[in-house]
Amino acid sequence: MPVREKPIRKDFFNLDERAMGIISDRYRLADVDCFLPILVDGNRCTLLEVRSETSKKVIVECGDARYFFKQIPWYCDTDEQVAMSTALQQELGRAGVPVARLVATGDGRLWTSIHDERFVLFEFSNGRRYEGRPQQTRAAAGTLARLHAAEVVVPGAPGEDVFSIAYDHIQLLETVWGKQDRDAAPVAGAYRAFLRRAEGRAGAAGFGGLPAVAVHGDYNPWNLLFADDDQVQTVLDFDNCDVAARLHDVAEAVLTFCVLAYREDSTNFARTQPDAPDAAAISAFLSAYQAVSPLTGTEKKCLPWALGAVFVELTCLGFIRDDFGPDHLPALVRLLDRLVAAVPDEEAAR
Repeated sequence: MPVREKPIRKDFFNLDERAMGIISDRYRLADVDCFLPILVDGNRCTLLEVRSETSKKVIVECGDARYFFKQIPWYCDTDEQVAMSTALQQELGRAGVPVARLVATGDGRLWTSIHDERFVLFEFSNGRRYEGRPQQTRAAAGTLARLHAAEVVVPGAPGEDVFSIAYDHIQLLETVWGKQDRDAAPVAGAYRAFLRRAEGRAGAAGFGGLPAVAVHGDYNPWNLLFADDDQVQTVLDFDNCDVAARLHDVAEAVLTFCVLAYREDSTNFARTQPDAPDAAAISAFLSAYQAVSPLTGTEKKCLPWALGAVFVELTCLGFIRDDFGPDHLPALVRLLDRLVAAVPDEEAAR
């Protein structure tokens, strides 16, 4: 799936009464009452159009039922990708993985289009957001392992790897900063140098021969809802899904649950990142994952380098969003080097 620049226009706002009528007709929902632009979670109240800058999202009330209506983001809104992601979610649900349940249109389609924008409708899941409790983190790791162990495969996946995705994000950073007359060369140079080393080490360890499974592609705390007992109730947002090595998901989950710091109630990075990764937290996450689906010896050897590649991908997005500026690069490179050495596998870390 190509890495695409965000559109200049900002039109990720809530839908109007005309859209309500279209949804009612296409999904044969006779009693649509209203669109709710607000999500209440415990003592938190979130205005969806403020929180989300990737797509339109609303809660739909229909009699006693609730649904979540969501636009597919610009970076993955091709018919091929939407068909793959919706098919994958259906198959994972049938395999017992707690994914959001898609609602089909009256003619059986799993998505619809309004003004060349693609949308999906889900049954509403009244779970709670991630609050950083260790039990939630362990549950997230175990659920990810269950997702991978389901061994669901659907046709049409691009089959990308973490290194090509990281290189694409460096190029995107250069494009965006170039249009702003900003010099991306120091960031791009440092990250490409790391990726050359990481790709070589992972290749020598057998990365190219790792089996391909269904991967979520964006497995992080904001795409999970939890039950009152801190178990995962629902896995959300398969827009970036693929069929590839499972280390992609494992690496992103380790980074977002255990390493990177975020601004409060935001998917944007905090300006100040940890000086070093929390090795104990990483070890606990991997232990919970492997209690369900152990990593192979080859995967363990490749994991530090996959972690590094996904770190490059995510922090490039941080530079693009201005979460980070050029002055943050030395600290991020230092954290990246320490991250590779912190994975609890002595042979892999050498």
